[in-house]
Amino acid sequence: MEAEPVVEAERSPPVEPHVVFLHEKLIKRKSDRYIINLGLAFNKIGYKVTLYTSQYDKHDYVSDIDFSDNINVQLSGWWLPRSILGFFRTRLAALKATWMALKVVFCPPEPRPEVIVLDLHLCALYILNIFTEYKIFYLESFLDLKYTDACYEHSRIYPTLLEAKWVKLADEIIVETNGFAEIWKKSYPSLTKEPVILFPSIDIGLWSESGIKIQRIIPDLLDNTILFLSVGKFRRSSNFKLALDGFELLLELIDDKTVTKRFQLVIAGNCKYLEEKFYYNEMMAAAKERICASQITFLKQLPIIHEKTLINESAIMIHPAKNDVYSDFLLKAMSLGKPIVACNKGIASKLLVHRLSGVVVEPDARMFAIAMKKLMMSPHLQVFLGDMAKDTFEKNYSFDSLCKKVNKIMRKSGDANESKTTTSVVTRKSD
Repeated sequence: MEAEPVVEAERSPPVEPHVVFLHEKLIKRKSDRYIINLGLAFNKIGYKVTLYTSQYDKHDYVSDIDFSDNINVQLSGWWLPRSILGFFRTRLAALKATWMALKVVFCPPEPRPEVIVLDLHLCALYILNIFTEYKIFYLESFLDLKYTDACYEHSRIYPTLLEAKWVKLADEIIVETNGFAEIWKKSYPSLTKEPVILFPSIDIGLWSESGIKIQRIIPDLLDNTILFLSVGKFRRSSNFKLALDGFELLLELIDDKTVTKRFQLVIAGNCKYLEEKFYYNEMMAAAKERICASQITFLKQLPIIHEKTLINESAIMIHPAKNDVYSDFLLKAMSLGKPIVACNKGIASKLLVHRLSGVVVEPDARMFAIAMKKLMMSPHLQVFLGDMAKDTFEKNYSFDSLCKKVNKIMRKSGDANESKTTTSVVTRKSD
């Protein structure tokens, strides 16, 4: 008698891991771009990504990064106003956060999320911790410091007593740079959990496109011009005056006028707010009083392709800021393999290694001028510093590096949950 063939039960397809982001509004801010960075990183390591937000317009969002096929954007709490006649912004932000958190609690997305990443009011973290068992990552964007000259040595936020308690419920705290990590530690001195630093990826989106002809940006620029570039916000924290003073001294230190007449300093950034326009006018007036005024160019609008073109065409990058917390310009210069002269304070001291991936000096005009002179006198040194900077970027700050760090966080968080489960099982058995 023949044995009947064994029919194997159909295996259900593996459930795709899912991560959900809770973010108040998705427009064109720096914090919105950072959220998209993290969402794309999760997507690349194999996660389905859903983003709940209260405001999203397909025609008015972060247009330099294409994410529509990788991140599922869902509106939530869109009907709640941002303010009432300019008042109650904080309370309404808390209400939006509560609404989004309750939506995840009572209408959970499918498949079941493995982790929730949020940068909303901390009441949302508290609600999710009580009513769900999801892993919760809290992302601190420091929006309160957005319009200030934030520096990690002196800046801090002042949470309420409830917020200081609620933030302890997060499985991980994520910040953008080392500078923000220092501010976080000062703002929450009783919190023992170390924040995770995930630098933003700049080598995605339009940054991967080719540059344009530089004469489209600076029409009267000669072909044999040697550019020195400094990029930042038009605020006092950018310390552009140091770049002006250092460049003027550089022209005095090099005796060969046939060479120095080809030098051109470009100071560029996006000038939007009234304070920035005042500082821009102040720098313009200061430059006009100098002998080298004709060799200084200011740009107050800087699209991404323009910035990449300027960095590509420049010989030396100048970063004069002393207490800055943002890393964008440095990372962009490093990604393109450019030599950098920067202050030995601020974020540059965290990213660059002196004489290896950049030149890090005291915030003094003469020191800057001497460093730039040495670089100009040694093309081989320029190539060496540029190559080392690019190698450092690829290993530590590229998009692939971000994906590896996110994957490492998820593994660590998963191992922690397994150890907690094992401990609880052993405890029950002993009881």
